[in-house]
Formats: sequence, C-alpha cells, structure tokens
Amino acid sequence: MRAVEIWESLLSKPDKEVIKIARYYGVELTIDEVRQLRPLAEQANITWLVTGIPKSVLKEAERILGPKKFRQYKKLLDSYSS
Repeated sequence: MRAVEIWESLLSKPDKEVIKIARYYGVELTIDEVRQLRPLAEQANITWLVTGIPKSVLKEAERILGPKKFRQYKKLLDSYSS
C-alpha cells in the first residue's frame, strides 16, 4: 500500500477497519483520531503521487495525533511512499 492509498483508506473504509489496518502496521489510532484525519484525507489528490503529502497536511496530522504517534504514522507513510 502506498502513502496516498493509506490516506485514501480513511475515506473508503469504516472507522474500525482503518484502526485495524493502522494497528497491523504498528500505529494505534482511536476512532476520534480517525474521524479527525478524514478531512485531511479528503484533500488528497493525484498531485500527491508526485509531490508527496503537503507539509501543511502533515503538520495538521501531527497536531491531531501528537508527536509520538505522528512519528509512528509518518514512518508508516514514508515506508510506503517509494
């Protein structure tokens, strides 16, 4: 799964499924966090495939998740961006 696909799963999958996917990859998300991340995922577009996820979006994700959990999540995203 690529980073953009992970973000898109926030749009296409139920909360519990997103939590399950994230947990599989070592990131524990709460339902509240998933729901707060969804508006960010709605911003995803085709240019992200070339440019990557914008820094402003990543900053907002860090605000939602907190620094420690964000580092785990960012590591997950980075591992699937190549």
